[in-house]
Amino acid sequence: KHFKIINSKTASLFAAATRVAACITNKNNKEKDALESYGKNIGLAFQIADDALDYYSTKTIFGKEIGKDFYEGKVTLPTIFLYQKANDEERNFLKNIFKKNKRTEKEFAYTQDLMKKYDSISDCFKRAEYFVNISYNALSIFTPSKEKTILQNLTSFSLERSF
Repeated sequence: KHFKIINSKTASLFAAATRVAACITNKNNKEKDALESYGKNIGLAFQIADDALDYYSTKTIFGKEIGKDFYEGKVTLPTIFLYQKANDEERNFLKNIFKKNKRTEKEFAYTQDLMKKYDSISDCFKRAEYFVNISYNALSIFTPSKEKTILQNLTSFSLERSF
């Protein structure tokens, strides 16, 4: 369900942008599909990294407030990975805090501690890296060019901005 949401959100926007660019430059269908795949997968990687930053970072990056998703009660990939690894007591804690209307700083700090304990953020970056690789490989049908290099460099930026 989570991937369906981020696919409908960020990934669709990135995919549309790259497909439209292919259409207005009169690329063939194979190239249009490749660029759409590039956009979709870089969008997935970007959103996963962005969700991880909500728990991982210690400062505001690119205007994103740390803990914003948590305080809004959004269940994102870091919390999904955490829930999968947590013990019963920790799962109950997570269920209860996400049912509440408001979450506290203490609850956020404890959730961050649990994420460190179970390495949930690392799991997110591994998943994002998977999508980065798909995105990068989607460009393999294109001959080497300045434009291709720029797009390939963007794939690594979607992860590097997180560190």
